[in-house]
Amino acid sequence: MELQWPLILFTFFLCLAGGILLAQGVLTCAGKGKKMQLVSLIAAAIALVVGGIAVFLHLQHWERIFNGFGHITSGITLEFVGCIVFAVVLVLYFLMMRRSEDGMAPKWCGILAIVVGAALPIVTGMSYLMPSLPVWNTPLLPVYYLCNTVLMGGLSALVIAGATGADDVKGLAIKLVVAGGIAQLVVVAAYAVAISSMGGLYSDVTYYFDPTLPDVGMVDTDAVVGSLFTGSQALAFWLGAVILGSVVPVVLGIVARTVSDVKKLAAYAAAGLVCAVIGGLCWRSILYVVAVSVFALY
Repeated sequence: MELQWPLILFTFFLCLAGGILLAQGVLTCAGKGKKMQLVSLIAAAIALVVGGIAVFLHLQHWERIFNGFGHITSGITLEFVGCIVFAVVLVLYFLMMRRSEDGMAPKWCGILAIVVGAALPIVTGMSYLMPSLPVWNTPLLPVYYLCNTVLMGGLSALVIAGATGADDVKGLAIKLVVAGGIAQLVVVAAYAVAISSMGGLYSDVTYYFDPTLPDVGMVDTDAVVGSLFTGSQALAFWLGAVILGSVVPVVLGIVARTVSDVKKLAAYAAAGLVCAVIGGLCWRSILYVVAVSVFALY
């Protein structure tokens, strides 16, 4: 399948928005991150809006969004509802923060932020589960989005902490980075193995004939889905998704434990976030390249 950059950016920015809110929720529950609350909310809102703009570019016209509302379980409906709930929680958190006497949102707001911040990428991933695309039709997809959300949330929290002078978030934020990065590495590896073993699946369902393209030859599915480790996608997989996307952020997070200055800590986190962004985009792009449709049955 050709790359659909609006959708790639849509899932990326939704994970980023969810990660920022989730990390702020964790800090709030621990009574930390007071100085960075407002900036976190603004950053999450901006990421949500940018993601929304990206998906509208995919639709090419805003009216087309209503084509997906025919059923409550349709992917676009789930995504839309998730974005609306996310926006409501942002507003609620802001109001409770401003209403609080000490300027710190109550812990129940933190719990709500964690739940919604984690639910948004999961719902987004579930909306892409479809039998016609076997490579996407696996629970590993929403799990990857969740791990990516935790990783980018921890890194974003450290960057925001450096910008706002919040010097009490280091420990928790680094734990999110390390936990999210290691979990993401495991999921990406498992996902890659699963994809590489899917070549025989297509022959089992008598793939491949697309009645709309009768003059196009059959696709070598074994070559496509088996290209991750040593094939055409190997560089993007190993250097992008694995090393830059997961290993480097974890290493930087571990090294950052010894850094006491919040500004230097933010610099480490910013470098890790850049690597996580590159790796996340590489993996999302790979998922489109190896996504071969089962036209014969669906």
